[in-house]
Amino acid sequence: MGYKRITLSTITSIAIIALSALAAGYLTAFHMDPRYLLFLVPVPFAAISVIHNFNQSNRQIAFFFEAIRNEDSSLKFPTSIRQKSLRHLYQSLNSLNERINEIKLQNEYLEKYYRSFIQHAGTGLMAINQDNEVEIMNDKAFEYAGIPSFTPLHLIPLRNPDLLNFLATFNPGESNTYKRSTVDSQINLLIRTKEIRYGGKISRLFSLQDIRNELDEKELDSWQKLIRVLTHEIMNSIAPIVSLTGTLQKFFMENGNPVDPAKIDEEIVDNVIQGLDTIGERGNGLVNFVNSYRELTRIPKPEFETFRVREWLDHIGLLLHERMEMLQIKLEIKIDERVREVTGDKKLLTQVMINIVKNAMEALTDSPENRKIRITVDGSRQNHHKILISNNGPMIPAEAIDKVFIPFFTTKENGSGIGLSLSRQILRLHRGSIHAESSAEATRFIITL
Repeated sequence: MGYKRITLSTITSIAIIALSALAAGYLTAFHMDPRYLLFLVPVPFAAISVIHNFNQSNRQIAFFFEAIRNEDSSLKFPTSIRQKSLRHLYQSLNSLNERINEIKLQNEYLEKYYRSFIQHAGTGLMAINQDNEVEIMNDKAFEYAGIPSFTPLHLIPLRNPDLLNFLATFNPGESNTYKRSTVDSQINLLIRTKEIRYGGKISRLFSLQDIRNELDEKELDSWQKLIRVLTHEIMNSIAPIVSLTGTLQKFFMENGNPVDPAKIDEEIVDNVIQGLDTIGERGNGLVNFVNSYRELTRIPKPEFETFRVREWLDHIGLLLHERMEMLQIKLEIKIDERVREVTGDKKLLTQVMINIVKNAMEALTDSPENRKIRITVDGSRQNHHKILISNNGPMIPAEAIDKVFIPFFTTKENGSGIGLSLSRQILRLHRGSIHAESSAEATRFIITL
């Protein structure tokens, strides 16, 4: 409304200037009388009015924006002036200033709300800018870092340089674990990061989560499962030995006294030999079991190299080709064109692939026809690769799918139960992972490297 008033005043002044000039010029020229030049008298006043209106409006608007730039919310323009155009302009600027103050208060409230929300979060949160300076850090993050919460943000790198140096190695989307020893115990932190871009700036948001309890529970659960398997295997070997020992002892003891050697006949000797053979067989089984356990705990340190994926998988297919032909199994290999090379210990990764493919081959022996194993290599984000080995054999029961990676757990009659467990250990040394899925359509082992 103020803008319309100023425009009307300006148009009126310009019209006066134009009409006065036109009238003075026309009448003076027509009547040849210089007195008609008196029509030009309003022109200076109208020009001054136009200049005054624009200068005053521009000064007030410039003053208004300067106050906004300086975050001065107390600015008020007078609205009790006579000049309608300026009065309406001032009213509009005051309304705009009030709206800006409302938005500013809302933003301050939201900022306090989100800061309070961040501070009370059960997960440690911190943001680091592109200059590796800490911008935000909540109380939980201070606690996990072992730094007092009243520490100024610029002093954090001095209080815990190891953590800041560790965070500096992260790439967007990565996650890793960080261990910090305290007086009473050790804190295991799972740290994830995400990149945030705003206003031409780049920051990294880190979440820190203490996973001690989860790790302790998983470790306890793993130990309990392992103990159950070990107990089962050992008892299967020890029970027959104990039983046979008692049986053999009866051949040579009677009423607590040794049997007369003259009573030992050829039948007793044969029974004793058979019993000793069985004891020896079970004893050798225990020895092999222990050797399998030693193999599981003696994985060599990986020697990393970069090698071509296609040649590597073709070599594995060649190694197993004869056995697959005999079992009438078709092998399909599909590789994403973006994935040409992979880095790792080629020998250890080959052992992993052979373990999984052999398991798939054994599972397919129960399928009457159309036996198929498919190896798919996909490129994923964050420089990780996914290798999927699937077969269309029988479905693994839900109660067994979670146990297939437990040492010595096996669903096969003559299986050792260490192949998949060994594979998982090898992949962990490569900072990779493996998990299994099974449905009526297919069983899949998914490797991430």
